[in-house]
Amino acid sequence: MIDFFLNIFSTMFQMNMRDHHDMPFAMPLMMACLVGGLVGFIIIKYVVKEQKDDAEQAKVGTTH
Repeated sequence: MIDFFLNIFSTMFQMNMRDHHDMPFAMPLMMACLVGGLVGFIIIKYVVKEQKDDAEQAKVGTTH
């Protein structure tokens, strides 16, 4: 998985992400923010969807 992301970011930024001398100082932090933001967005999207589904099921269960 790390190799996959390093390959994507190496292509995107046109620098060798495996060589720590080739990338700027804050590049790993920026990569972590992008990946963390994407993972967080996906997790929150599914958590909110499940909460809405549970609320709808609870509402239907109490009316019948």
